[in-house]
Amino acid sequence: MGGSHHSGLKLAEVGERGFVESIIKKLRSLGVEAGDDAAFIEVAGVKLALACDTLVWRTDIPPGMESLDVGRKAAVSCISDLAAKGARPLALLASLALPASMDVEEALKLVEGVGVGAAEYGAELLGGDTNEATEVVLSVAGLGLLEHPSIKRSGARPGDYIAATGPFGLTGAALHMALKGLKPSSEELQAKLWMALTKPRARLKEGLALASSRAASASIDSSDGLALSLHQLAEASGVGLRIDHVPVAEEAEAYAEELGLDPLSLALYGGEEYELIVAVPREKWGVATAAVEAVGGRLIKMGVATPTRGVELHVGGAPRELPRRGWEHFKPQA
Repeated sequence: MGGSHHSGLKLAEVGERGFVESIIKKLRSLGVEAGDDAAFIEVAGVKLALACDTLVWRTDIPPGMESLDVGRKAAVSCISDLAAKGARPLALLASLALPASMDVEEALKLVEGVGVGAAEYGAELLGGDTNEATEVVLSVAGLGLLEHPSIKRSGARPGDYIAATGPFGLTGAALHMALKGLKPSSEELQAKLWMALTKPRARLKEGLALASSRAASASIDSSDGLALSLHQLAEASGVGLRIDHVPVAEEAEAYAEELGLDPLSLALYGGEEYELIVAVPREKWGVATAAVEAVGGRLIKMGVATPTRGVELHVGGAPRELPRRGWEHFKPQA
């Protein structure tokens, strides 16, 4: 970020996380609150949340995914960040950088998909920008209304329960299937995995319910992967986490069994999932679960926040430190 500390370093050396940390430090030095799923601003007494997300065709889009679904997924990615903060999405803007050789109809489907995703969650696509690039790059920015105090990453305290709005591993299995060119024997299982990957859902109802109930002390969207998101929440809150249960989707279990994979790894490191990971004070657990269940959702208890830093996994063998791994741009993926 302009200092000698980074002189000569390449992005491949610091990775996305290191680069983002440098940006956050720079913003904080300017007095800006940074480092959450969304940014916050108050205008004429109205509290708003702003988020943005970018999809790059080469790194983010699995082979065979339709353009309409790509556009919708870009919208859902942005809305999921707003959901994690308890913000109701109002409007989206879409910025597209496209190759000149791209088919016009396919390009329009990208835009249509963003509009479909926006409408699905009560928001509107109001406009955007276009430019030329060597491959498809689609960025979506979202504006959300905070009707209640936002649920930041930094509010978890020792003793709080750690929970998720759903199981994990579906997209990890689906990405493995798509990138390796493998197919499970069950066509039904194959269809469910592909649906999870190409038509994700944001947990907006759950996020709004938790904000309204004021029962959650912290929240984060899990799109970078469960393991990394747990670390990010712990670090932002200045706590440790003890994870006693990792909810793995039945379909991920079935895929792992058939292909000889570790279902726990699919759940922890798959990424591209939009479940919310939340911290809830013990005395508010009943309020939180009731609020989420009232909108048709659920909270699955995973563990507890601790005074000791780090994330410990107490699942499938002896307690061990959970590696801080997840999807990271600029670095080769393991």
